[in-house]
Amino acid sequence: MLLDPLGPGGDRRIQLAAFDAFADQPLPSHPIVAADDALLIFDGVFLMRPELRSRWDLTVFVQTSFATTIVRAQQRERAIASQAAIARRWTKRYLPAQELYFAEARPAATADVLVNNDDFRRPSWQIRAAGQTGC
Repeated sequence: MLLDPLGPGGDRRIQLAAFDAFADQPLPSHPIVAADDALLIFDGVFLMRPELRSRWDLTVFVQTSFATTIVRAQQRERAIASQAAIARRWTKRYLPAQELYFAEARPAATADVLVNNDDFRRPSWQIRAAGQTGC
């Protein structure tokens, strides 16, 4: 819905959203035509899987501890579920999937830029391509 249409030989007909994570269901298709000079910045989980790595010009992996992930999910989703329900969903569904992804895809080891974002006010990063680090 994005990569092939924006890639070599693509027709630029893209779909900006495909899945409603809160409702856990697909969204209806509403394609648009991207500009000739469109730039795609793709944000999401599980994007550094081996079968996708060759599709990216630059990869940035933003990591946080699992504890921080749950706290942020509870803040973000508080209007739709209880704190306990959110923690339970993340502990039983999302975190095990992330553990498997980390073991198989090793995104922290393969990213061009690695960002540690446990502290919003003081993220730290490492740029691997140039061997530089920053704060």
